Amino acid sequence: MGKLTTYRDKRAELRAHAAALKATAMTEAKLAAKETRHKAKEAHRVELAEAKKRAKLAGKNADRKAKREAKRAKRQDALARKASRRDRKAEKTLAKQERATLKREAKFLAKDRKAAEKIEAAGRKHEYQLAEMELKKLEGTKLGKEDVQRWLSLAKVATPVLLPMVYKLVSNAQGSDRSAGAGAVDLKAAGIDATGPGAALGARIVRLEQTLDQLESDRRGDRQVEDFIASTRSRLKDLRTAVETAETTPTSQRREVHSAISGELDRVNKDVLARLGVAP
Repeated sequence: MGKLTTYRDKRAELRAHAAALKATAMTEAKLAAKETRHKAKEAHRVELAEAKKRAKLAGKNADRKAKREAKRAKRQDALARKASRRDRKAEKTLAKQERATLKREAKFLAKDRKAAEKIEAAGRKHEYQLAEMELKKLEGTKLGKEDVQRWLSLAKVATPVLLPMVYKLVSNAQGSDRSAGAGAVDLKAAGIDATGPGAALGARIVRLEQTLDQLESDRRGDRQVEDFIASTRSRLKDLRTAVETAETTPTSQRREVHSAISGELDRVNKDVLARLGVAP
């Protein structure tokens, strides 16, 4: 009985020990599981906190970026308004300059027109003096065929106002019913390319050249007259060149050149009239 009791006690002891080990293992497993859950929960809390922190930082960054964008847009809008005001100011200045330019050009055109009329008046004075000279020659004389031819030549250079009256006197003296008119000076045909006052000066040059032709025809053989005609033609040729050159110069300088040419033509006109025996 003693050995059986001992064996039972030992088995009971082993069962108790196994139960104790099992209980310990279960307790440890529960503690490990609890620790694992605690760690997982802590990790989740930390991760959630980090996520909130990142989200908050991202929100702040987004706000700062939005503010920067708004500030940049505001600055660009201000620059655009400033540029628009500057452009409007520039347009007003340009329009003002264009109006001033048009006004100045109109003023220059008016001066050129006035100068052309003055030059044309000087040319008409020359023609009037020629016509007056021829009328004086007619006083108390009868006209022949040569006289009529001379008057027809004069008709090419006399003014439209004087020629009808002069030619009417010639026609009445000859008993003829024919009439004549004065043709305008064709500058292109004469080889002069000019406009405005330059054209008026060109017309004066052509008429003086025609007068020289008439003088050469009437005083052929007179050496002094021929020398005078040659030198005068040379002067008129230089004046032709000056008139055409003046067309390419600035307006203010062109007026000065035209004034100088007009003065020289006045001197030539005076010399020609002196040769014709007409007092200026």
